Amino acid sequence: MDSISYLLFTLGGADYGLAAEAVQEMFLLPALASVPEVGPEVVGILNLRGQLLPVIDLQVCLGYSRQPNDLSQAVIVVRCGDQPLGLVVDQIQQVEAIAPSSITLALETPYLGQAEVPLVVGLTRREDTVVVLLDPMGLGQGCPDLSVAPLGQTDQFMAQFSPADRQVLQLRAAGLTQQLIDESTSTQTALAVVGLDGEHFALGLETVHEFTEVSQITPIPCCPPHIVGNMNLRGEVLTLVDVRHCLNLSPAAGASAQKAVVMRLGSLVAGVLIDEVFDVVYVDASEVAVMPTAAHANAIPYLRGVARYGDSVMSLLDLPKLLTQGQLVVDQSNDQEMKN
Repeated sequence: MDSISYLLFTLGGADYGLAAEAVQEMFLLPALASVPEVGPEVVGILNLRGQLLPVIDLQVCLGYSRQPNDLSQAVIVVRCGDQPLGLVVDQIQQVEAIAPSSITLALETPYLGQAEVPLVVGLTRREDTVVVLLDPMGLGQGCPDLSVAPLGQTDQFMAQFSPADRQVLQLRAAGLTQQLIDESTSTQTALAVVGLDGEHFALGLETVHEFTEVSQITPIPCCPPHIVGNMNLRGEVLTLVDVRHCLNLSPAAGASAQKAVVMRLGSLVAGVLIDEVFDVVYVDASEVAVMPTAAHANAIPYLRGVARYGDSVMSLLDLPKLLTQGQLVVDQSNDQEMKN
């Protein structure tokens, strides 16, 4: 039997999966409007391009206590019958094909699948962890219909964030209210906005595999300065690269590096050090201006232009070109040497 694609994500330190065919879209956590007189699992409601989307706390649905939200969390939109539903998760990992033969069904496992509305459909192993596979239909059965519910104050959800974080959340929500142009004629591009040395840079989402926290870095001997070292990413050796010197920015302090964007470009896999992950935005081609010659002069071949981002600007960085054709060459043979 053919393998089935699952979207894998983390929540509360555990790994979960949802059948990819049930997933409509994903985005970083936006501002949400609170709704009165609903259960504790309901975080709020979002205007998603003209449609009211209920957003629930998946941890509460799974029987755990509710934890504070943060900017790094994401929302997965799944189709539950006729009603789309948003699920708040900690971090989206990747889509992975799983063979049915490697899945232990919940009904075959003692103590699982016995709930009135079962949420778990099965378990599978991935490297040294167990992935819990969830049923989106089960998640939707216990959720109230919020499509006509009166909205409460946004303060209940937003009060847990600082003023600066609230601004980021509101920008994300504003972008999600916009009606997207028909895909056949759309000139919009989805971009991830990241921070480097106090500046905003935008990366095309098509080559962004995931964002990850940087753990212990293992230096690689006899490598150029932009190869920072290797780290263990869930059992996979990931080479970390610093692109700052190509952009006329100060080099990263390896010990203080906190985050990386994982890029998968064919057989090339690399982690690019960044300071912050701010947002996911849609930018129309008409909104992109030519890069000023004076700005990042040496980096012009790798910058596709500039666009407005809030009250500032962001530079559109062609990271695939920089990694494969520019001054940065990631020699993955280092990874093999480390493994041997």
